[in-house]
This record gives sequence, structure tokens and C-alpha cells, in this order.
Amino acid sequence: MIVGVIQARVASSRLPGKVLLPIRGHPVAVLAARRAANLGLRVLVATSDHGTDDLLVAILREHGLPVVRGPLQDVLKRFVIATEDLPESAIVVRLTADNLFPDGAFIGELADELQRTGRAYLGSGSPADGLPYGLSAEAFTVYALREANRQAATDFDHEHVTPWLRRQHPGTAFRPKKLRHDFGYLRCTMDCIDDYERVARVFSTVKDPVAAPWIALCQALERHLPSPQITKRPFGGGRIGEFVLGTAQLGLSAYGRANIIGRPEPTVAVQLIRTAITHGVDCLDTARAYEQAEKVVGEAVKPFGDRIEIVTKLSALSDLPEEATSGQVCAAVDASVFRSCRDLGMASLPVLLLHRWAHRTSHHGVVWQRLRELMNEGVISRLGVSVYSPEEAKAALNDESIQHLQIPFNLLDHRWEAAGIDRLGVQRTDVVIHARSVFLQGILAAQPEFWPQIAGVDASDFVERLEELARRLGRATRADLCLAFARAQSWIHGLVVGVESAVQLADLLQLFQRQPLNAGEREVVRRAFPSAPETLLNPALWPVK
Repeated sequence: MIVGVIQARVASSRLPGKVLLPIRGHPVAVLAARRAANLGLRVLVATSDHGTDDLLVAILREHGLPVVRGPLQDVLKRFVIATEDLPESAIVVRLTADNLFPDGAFIGELADELQRTGRAYLGSGSPADGLPYGLSAEAFTVYALREANRQAATDFDHEHVTPWLRRQHPGTAFRPKKLRHDFGYLRCTMDCIDDYERVARVFSTVKDPVAAPWIALCQALERHLPSPQITKRPFGGGRIGEFVLGTAQLGLSAYGRANIIGRPEPTVAVQLIRTAITHGVDCLDTARAYEQAEKVVGEAVKPFGDRIEIVTKLSALSDLPEEATSGQVCAAVDASVFRSCRDLGMASLPVLLLHRWAHRTSHHGVVWQRLRELMNEGVISRLGVSVYSPEEAKAALNDESIQHLQIPFNLLDHRWEAAGIDRLGVQRTDVVIHARSVFLQGILAAQPEFWPQIAGVDASDFVERLEELARRLGRATRADLCLAFARAQSWIHGLVVGVESAVQLADLLQLFQRQPLNAGEREVVRRAFPSAPETLLNPALWPVK
């Protein structure tokens, strides 16, 4: 026996009332239920007994759909109520009302796989499985459901239904047989108005919104993506975008040597980030030191849930004296971490970097020790470091506790390969490597007057040689050449690039569509610029503008 249970409520935190929005003449919750039942599956909608859901219940019953009601926050209890008449061997398929892609065929295959394997739990929906974000379903036995209700002790487990089950049954991912193309970079959930409009456009292209196969909807979704889309690189069984949006320009009053626009207004900055996300940017880089940046990022990502990875950096700890006590060091670290959580609107930080490598060992190692403790407590998911030299990068890559590395890198800077950082990076398959300073604070794409005045550096000569090299290699601009060289480094997973305007963002999105340099072209660049002085490569050494 198999039953589908769809959880639904009107009071969504991100897009209130979304389950009542119309798609092809059907309220969203109604369409989700009818698609799940389009091959005859018994389907129930489990909503809350709160007054905010009275209208939803009335609409569902008006359409002849069975409804059960239970606690608003204890959704696990709702599922127990919905299945109280079933034997323990029966199979429950959990769905959500804002997830319109699963149909009877998808659900049936999931339930059949659970039966075939004899498991108690099986789930789909990870982008690593090749399914769009939001196309998810979970199957489990009634026995397992009741056990979860008895054993789950936290409000989180009861609100989200299956975390306890996933912890008890790890590694149980479902991949449909018809999935022969990677759709993992797509998004079909409905957390914001843009999501709803995208899904509505997809359903406008199919003949029958109830009967349309889930695979056909995925194909239609791919055709309706905003163009262009950022390329994703394989990493750790998943895929990560190669364009990482830097936010220093969005937080600091004037960041970048060639910045003539200045810091955009917060509303403009938020829109820039959201536009980048709709074009496939899935990682944002920020820091406590970037003044308003974390607050801007926190506001911008509200509609997107945990789909976007945020990389932030610990405070520079400039006010912390070297003789500070362990208690003072821990307090300073905690203050930075929890202020980042507050401004980003997150209960925990996905990735936290040391802003300075020196903090890895400073204060008798207490800074790093406290960060490791916070990671063990679940406040931080991954730790890493931002470095300035190959020596620091080598030390970081030899440290097994570091899982994220950020380095300054551009086509003038060949120190990294000379020091073997590329080879070490390839060996550390668990470390994400991001490169910043691809344009060297903008000067590599700017006119000579924006360059710092450094002894032995002829800015006009550098610009002329870069222009000639871009023409020789068929690149559109110097900026195109800079990006193409950095993107050609297979050991670098993402490039941290900031913008100050919508025009700059649009230009970057287009440049990321072009092919990176090939091996022969990379060698041409190296020969053209065999070395550059550190006084040019390190902006910290530049004279004040």
C-alpha cells in the first residue's frame, strides 16, 4: 500500500499564500495533488489546524481533495495523523505543495525502489543527483515514520519531518531511470515571486498541466532559464559555479583602484545580487571587514533559502592585542561569527575564512581552536583561509582542517604554479579554491592613469602589451583575456569578481560564456609576461592613491 502526503500551509515565510497562487487555472496546492495522483495514487494534503489555513482547506475540499489537519509547527505529527489508519508496512511518499514537478510516474518509481531495496527511507532532490533544486520527494515506511515521531527530540526534526530519518539512513539517494541529463543547476521550487513566474511559464508550454511528465517539465525549465547562465564545474560529486560574486564593492564606500562609481545604494546592491543569482551565480563572497556587505547579502538571499552558498571572513581582529587572554580571544571570535550570522540572517555560516593567515597560529592558536569548536557545535559548516602569498597557500593546503582556500591570482602572477600550488590544489580534492584579484583591483582592464605609480612599472607599456595580446589571442577585451586566463586553471574552482553596476554585471555574464584559453594560449601569456614585481602584484604595497 502506498499513499502520498503533501504538506501545505498558507503562511509561508518567503512567499506567503503561494500554495493558493494560480497556475493554468489550478491553485498551486491543487495542481500538486492532482499531478501526484495522475496515475491513481491515493493522495492526502496535510495542512495545519491554524486559522490561516482555513481558506486552503475550503479550496482543497471544493476540488474534491482529501485533507487532514494537525499542528502548525509539528509537521511530523501531521504525517502521523494522516497515516494513522495504515499498517506499519505501508509506504508514505512525502511531497510539498510548492513542488509541482513530481508526478505519478516519478512517485511510483521512488516507492518501487524503496520496496525493491528493502530500505526504510529513500529520498530524492539533491542537485548532486542531477535533479533540479525543488524536484524532491521522500519515501519511507509507516513504521519508520512512527519511529521518527517517537524518537525525534528537537523542534527542527518535527518541523521538517525527515531529518531524523535521514540521519538514521544516510546515503539513500534516489536517481530516476529516465534522468540521463544533468538538471542539477536548475531551480523549480517556489520560494519567491520570480520562482513562481518561472514555474508558471514552464507550465504554460505543456498541453496538460496535470498529465505532463516530470522529465518534460525539466526540459521545458531548461529552455526558460534567463540567459546567459554561468557554467558549473564538477566538484565533490556536485557542481559549483565558476563565477563567485564578490561583494566588497557593495559594502565599502570605495573599493578598487579603478572604481569610479562608488558603493551602490543598498536597494541597488540587493538587486545586483539577485540578478546574478537568476543567471546561475550560486556563491557569494563577503566579509565582516566589508562594512555593509553582509547586511546587503543577507537581504538579497532571503528568497533563495539555502540554495546560495555564502563565504564570509572573520573580522581582521585589528583591536585584539597579541597579549590578549584566551577568554578575550574567544569573545572576539564569537562576536565576529555571531554578528555575521545576524547580518546574513543565518543560524550558521556555510563557509568561514580567516581574513589573515597569521590568525591560524596567532594568540597561541586560540583563534583557530575556537573556530574549530564552533564548527563542532554546528555554527560553522566549513573553515578556510584567505591568503596573500604562495607560502601561506602551501601551508594552508598542508593543513587537513582547511577546506576552502582563497588566493589572489591574475595573468601577471605566476608565483603560484612556480611554488607548486596548482599541484597541491589538485591533490586536495576536498578543498575549494577561489581566486580573487583577477583584474588586480580593476587596473588590468583600466587605462594607465588608474594604475599605481610604482618604480620600474610602466603602466602604459603594460596596457599596450595586454591590448596586443588580447588581439593576438582573439579576445574581445583585456577583461576577456584576464578572465579567460584565470578560467583556464583547472585547479581553481571559482573566480571572485565584484561589480558596482548592472552594466558591469551584464558584461561579466557575457564574458563567462566565452571559452577559456587553451594550454598553448596560456603559455603564450606566460611568455609575454614572464614576471611582475610584487610591488605591483600586491595592492597592500601600492602607494596611497
